[in-house]
Amino acid sequence: MLGKHFHLLTVMLLAWSIPGIGLAREVQTAPSSPMTVLICYPGGSARSQDAQSATDTMLRVVEEAGDWTAGSMTSLFTTHINECATHLDEEKPQFAITTLGTFLAYREKRNLIPLVQPVINGSSSDKYRIVVRKGTFTSIEKLKGKTLGGSLVEETVFFKRVILQGKVDPASFFILKGSRRALRSLRALVKGDLDAVMVNSQQYRALGSLPFASELEVAFTSEEIPLVGLVANGKRTTPEQRNRFLKALEKMCEHRDGKQLCELFGIERFVTADEQAFKTIITLWNAQR
Repeated sequence: MLGKHFHLLTVMLLAWSIPGIGLAREVQTAPSSPMTVLICYPGGSARSQDAQSATDTMLRVVEEAGDWTAGSMTSLFTTHINECATHLDEEKPQFAITTLGTFLAYREKRNLIPLVQPVINGSSSDKYRIVVRKGTFTSIEKLKGKTLGGSLVEETVFFKRVILQGKVDPASFFILKGSRRALRSLRALVKGDLDAVMVNSQQYRALGSLPFASELEVAFTSEEIPLVGLVANGKRTTPEQRNRFLKALEKMCEHRDGKQLCELFGIERFVTADEQAFKTIITLWNAQR
């Protein structure tokens, strides 16, 4: 399950469109310019071409279940943070599945509104941990100038402002070694090629299944951080469109077929985005400017 966090959100947030989940509504006329759903999957192993084809197919089902006519939606897919930012700037998509760091960086510029959050292992929040080999480093302070890897270290501004809350600047404090796969970084850690690896909650829970789990320990744990599901551009979507996505996703895991998918990917349900949790994290982000 390592590195699958954004992949499973991509699958689940589009899979709500299985016929029978949506509510019947008046069929709309296809817009002259299709609505865009941007999917940012950093650290993913899927080929963009394959993922684009799969999401295009899913969107056709979204249109049917959501009472949009064929051609009302189109998708964009990327595994690169920089490309995600470029798409947000150039295409200005109506809906997006992004990282929390990207959401915070573009929230004001693109009027992004969090719509739903997944509940995983009883929580709609996340924690970031820095893991090390046992007996090597006991705190972040001890890791100054050391190598830090993982699939989550590229967003250095988010890392600094939210995860570390401004205590240090990771870009200069660590030697960052990003990887598309967390498992690859963890293996490098055990071999001694890295000094530490940063993981999220899902990746951390998956550590228990690895043969070298007993060789690792945690040197740092962040505060709770909200999980991001689907966000919308508040100026390029209507309240009705946003509510349609929201209500369908809230019923996702109660539906017969949706329940099977939720169980497969460890998602218990989708809930309306916690307004207070996002206000808190936005305040933290802004305080470090």
